[in-house]
Amino acid sequence: MTAPATMESERHGDNVVVSVVGELDVFNASEIASAIEAAIPPDVHGAVIDLTGVGFLDSTAIRKLFGLTGRLRERRQRVLIVTPGGSTVLRTLQLVEFSRAAPLHNSLEAALAELGSGAVEPA
Repeated sequence: MTAPATMESERHGDNVVVSVVGELDVFNASEIASAIEAAIPPDVHGAVIDLTGVGFLDSTAIRKLFGLTGRLRERRQRVLIVTPGGSTVLRTLQLVEFSRAAPLHNSLEAALAELGSGAVEPA
């Protein structure tokens, strides 16, 4: 069985950063996805989900991340994912073309820069 994954969130102006540490799989993916969603209030512009501390994610976790990003987009919130270059998690997300659901970044700073201040973008 997988060691428990942990999650922390921190507000950055009009955005929220959610950092996850551990392994995400069938045993904890639903719980972590729900916790991430709960940590992103509806009044924020966007969210960065930082997976730098995640060493492994399985297909269940990937499906939960796809669903989570879809629900946040429905709330008109931008979602960006951080995972370090060369990591197993990055390669896995690239294989499933996760960047179609949310942009992938290799640093928190780059993701926050892309989100900016939270100004509404023209349609």
